[in-house]
Amino acid sequence: MKPNHNPGSAKAIAGPAANSALKGPRLNIQTRAGVILALIILTIIPFLPALKGPFFYDDYNTIVMNPAIKSPQYLSYFYKLETFSADRSRMFRPLIVSSLALNRHLFKDQTLGWHLTNLLAHLLCTVFAFLLIESLSASTALAFLAALFFGIHPSRVEPVAYISARSELFASFFYLLSFYLFVGSRESEQKSARIPLAGFSLAGFWLGLLSKDIAITLPAVLTLERFASRKLDRAAAGWLSAFWISALGYFLIRSVLSVDTFFPPARPRPVAENILIQSRVLVYYLSWLFFPIHNSVEIDFSPLSRGPALLSILFLTVIFGAGVAWLRFRPLRGFLVLFFFIVLSPSSSVVPLVVEGNITRVYLAGLPVFWGLAGLILSAAGSGKKRFALALSAILLVCFFSLSTSWAGKWQSPIRLWRETVKTFTGHSRAHSNLGLLLERSGNYPQAELEYLAAIRSESGSASALDNYARVLFARSDLEQAELYFKKSLELEPTNCITRINYSQLLIVQDRLQEAWRVLEGARFCPVYRQDLEAQKDKVKKLLGAR
Repeated sequence: MKPNHNPGSAKAIAGPAANSALKGPRLNIQTRAGVILALIILTIIPFLPALKGPFFYDDYNTIVMNPAIKSPQYLSYFYKLETFSADRSRMFRPLIVSSLALNRHLFKDQTLGWHLTNLLAHLLCTVFAFLLIESLSASTALAFLAALFFGIHPSRVEPVAYISARSELFASFFYLLSFYLFVGSRESEQKSARIPLAGFSLAGFWLGLLSKDIAITLPAVLTLERFASRKLDRAAAGWLSAFWISALGYFLIRSVLSVDTFFPPARPRPVAENILIQSRVLVYYLSWLFFPIHNSVEIDFSPLSRGPALLSILFLTVIFGAGVAWLRFRPLRGFLVLFFFIVLSPSSSVVPLVVEGNITRVYLAGLPVFWGLAGLILSAAGSGKKRFALALSAILLVCFFSLSTSWAGKWQSPIRLWRETVKTFTGHSRAHSNLGLLLERSGNYPQAELEYLAAIRSESGSASALDNYARVLFARSDLEQAELYFKKSLELEPTNCITRINYSQLLIVQDRLQEAWRVLEGARFCPVYRQDLEAQKDKVKKLLGAR
């Protein structure tokens, strides 16, 4: 039975209100290389315990049971039009699939190599965060401190430790690379280098789009940066137009492929309700960046409490309004505030996603927060409060470092991660269901059954929870109740391939072969379980032929 898994000028952004204490002389190449090397080493250390972690959660769908990454002929399948037809795929990430296929070829099922790939991507993001901030602020100290916060903050643990989260890392890397090259193309003293740099920046943007949808926000951020720095000249506007046209072209490609990630026809919740929920999620993200108090795999605020949601909307409106106002008087401050909101707009706005919130989504959005925090600390140091600034820096770095190291170690035990999630969000159906799957795999069937029941109580409309509970009932020969729950699951998700395979097995046991065949025929599309589906069909055919 199958489980249901669910190099720029100093004035580029500083603006008239920049604190002169944040500026400093440029370091020579050797010294800057040493600074970057120190940044890399300090960033690596907290994540070393995570390198021992197993495959986790969606890794089973995207890696372990994914035929597309096991052989070249299946890999090509993910670049064809029919692969991304309506209601069949929610993601268009061919670059990520290619990286998974390469990892599979090189490392097979040895997860160390897979984790090292994620860690390498995170290190590249951290280095380019440093280079970008240095190019925009003309302060190596600010860039180093902000990049170090970015590199070792506990919100980095999940993207590094969770292999399937590499889409966030890859998209963020190409985002930062493209941003850095674009600034270089506008600020370079060598005019002959400006066009090639801008061209490479545009190419980086496309690579980001092929990694994850968050890259679609880059044209808005680039435009905002030029506006905030008062450098939105004709040449910059021309290249920005190329980025906006590329974004439009990306939407057209998705339309041709019928990929409905941004506005899916089947929405997990109404748009108005989603806006209220996401207001709470955004406040949670902000609080978590400053006070990372627990390690939760997913965030769940359903059922909705309108009072806290409305207060959250008011709080966010004040912050967003201040960001807009600051663009005139404090351009850097305004840029950082709006940068945060823009990056999170695809996942925390009007588009309802199945997962309400996930700390991985704040990976790139955390950069302006850490940038602003580092700026405040260095401003305090420059105004005569050096001891306070040093003490605060030390406390934050020690806390971030120790928490990241501790939580990276917890990724060696997926059961422990899901237990912490259901402890924090007790009504999180999917978390209960996934904890049940892990307990079932470990042989703890009674506790697994309790978690599946808790998942159903939390969300009676969860097809995967119903299917998982039906599978447990089938395993202990309660066939009548098992069939009832299989049917309930299919009523909610008629094309669910896993449920149909599981339900057909129950019908085979009862010698209801014609019904089993009809159930399997209803599975129209399931690339991950295609081989299992075909094997089940062959099994029914042989049994029918033997009659």
